Amino acid sequence: MANPAGGTAAGERPDLDTIAQARADHARWLESDGAAGGRADFSGMELSDVRFPGADLRRALFAGANLFRADFAGADLSGADFTGANLNRADLAGSTLQRAVLDKTDLSDAALGDARMEHASLVEASLQRAWLGRAHLEHATLTRADLHGAWVGRASLDQANLEGAMLVGAEFPGTSFRNASLRSAYFGGVALADADLSGADLGEVRNLTPAQLEAATLDERTVLPPELDLRSGKAQAAG
Repeated sequence: MANPAGGTAAGERPDLDTIAQARADHARWLESDGAAGGRADFSGMELSDVRFPGADLRRALFAGANLFRADFAGADLSGADFTGANLNRADLAGSTLQRAVLDKTDLSDAALGDARMEHASLVEASLQRAWLGRAHLEHATLTRADLHGAWVGRASLDQANLEGAMLVGAEFPGTSFRNASLRSAYFGGVALADADLSGADLGEVRNLTPAQLEAATLDERTVLPPELDLRSGKAQAAG
């Protein structure tokens, strides 16, 4: 059962004692597998600049909350619900977000380096200018997500779904996209130096050039539009 923090209404800011009590109740809820305490529910609340470094907030509810510049560094947020939340400029470095729901969440300018985000859902999320170095996004869903200007170096997006994603100006040096789906994604100005596209599906991609592909690793399973298939010896930019 969810436990709204101290009865705080949506749009209001809970005081520190209320937040501490909600965390204590949540810990009991996790430890008892739901038999005691209560699931922390911060949905819709004003929590800008809140500090939760290293916290265990697995399966907590943050949908629609304002978490501008929140500190979640090293926190365990597995299965948490951040649908529609504002995490602009939040610190999520080293956090665990496995199977978390971040659909339509604002993660622009957020720090997500070394984050564990396997199987996370980021449908239509904004990750503009976010830092995702060495992040683990295997099997994550990023359909129609906006990664404009993001830095995603040496990350893993193996078997992730990025169909229709906006990747314009993003950098993916050394990142693995093995068996990922990138159909209809927008690639204008994307840096793919040493990226691994083995088995990836790039069908119907937009604004991808032969020069970008030459910097990446492909294999016989990589799906490319015919005009971009370097393996045929002829290639033209995809429009």
